[in-house]
Amino acid sequence: PSGSGKTSLAALLARLYDPSEGRVSIDGMDLRDADILSLRQQIAYVSDDNFLFSDSIANNISYARADATREEVEHAARLAQASEFIDALPEGYETVVGERGLTLSGGQRQRVAIARALLADPRILILDDATSSLDATTEQQIREGLAEAMSGRTTFVIGHRLSTISLADECLLMDEGRVIDRGSIEELTQRSPLFRELTGGSGEEPLFVPEDEEVLA
Repeated sequence: PSGSGKTSLAALLARLYDPSEGRVSIDGMDLRDADILSLRQQIAYVSDDNFLFSDSIANNISYARADATREEVEHAARLAQASEFIDALPEGYETVVGERGLTLSGGQRQRVAIARALLADPRILILDDATSSLDATTEQQIREGLAEAMSGRTTFVIGHRLSTISLADECLLMDEGRVIDRGSIEELTQRSPLFRELTGGSGEEPLFVPEDEEVLA
């Protein structure tokens, strides 16, 4: 539910701040013992409100990796379903967007931010309600691109809609700052009234969940 602590958990994973009690560990290492620069280089975080610079779209995407080739930038844009609208712009990838990307729609800004995260090729990808500004068709297209991009990395997908978390191998259900249940989409749909209420799931039809990616929602 809203206000359950999902974004706070994501911020702890990215070490945007440290826990006041307990610890957050990755591969058994307390994040407070990790080199912060090295940690940040291995994590990409996409929220529902992302910052774009008053610069070209190509530079906004390649900000994640300054040595990226144009081919790599365009590949990331295709995975994020951003290439079609970029190609339609007067200057294509060289089109300069306004401060915070105000010349783009909310959905377009989100796709550029997702492309930037994918170009970084992180070991851990965090998508915090990152597709909330997208229509259902575009979200479905991005999921298809993400299925490829998630291979070989751990991905946390935070969302309210069942479609948003459909790629998850395991779901964590949170309420009032705590994880109250965990399991596959099918398992939670069958046993959790709160999960069914949040997702609109009936529990009658099984959902396809890919087995290749390590994904948490």
